[in-house]
Amino acid sequence: EAFYAHLFEMAPAARAMFAPDMTAQMQRMTDVLLGTLVALENEAPALEAKLRALGALHRDRWQVQPAHYLYIAHALTRAVRDVAGPAWSGSLSSSWIALTQWITGHMLIGHHDHSGAPPGPR
Repeated sequence: EAFYAHLFEMAPAARAMFAPDMTAQMQRMTDVLLGTLVALENEAPALEAKLRALGALHRDRWQVQPAHYLYIAHALTRAVRDVAGPAWSGSLSSSWIALTQWITGHMLIGHHDHSGAPPGPR
């Protein structure tokens, strides 16, 4: 909830891209984020390919534009800050910023790949 509140505050026009009931969307976002964190340690190449495919899907199905990724990264970092409360630190902030840049970077690679072929290792 905190993520989407920050996202829509920073990019109000993005709200129109989502269904009125955000329950399922919030669960999907949580599942993808937690799955990414779990897979990051042992499955990075496969995860990178999935993120690139997800970037292409967001481009094709929901017309997500490259500029939207900046808002997503900031909103996610702010949401984690809100949830972490007093546990939030400079180190945690740096880690989340690095993670969101890695995720959105791979999604943007997929966004820009118009070859029609499944994204491969880069």
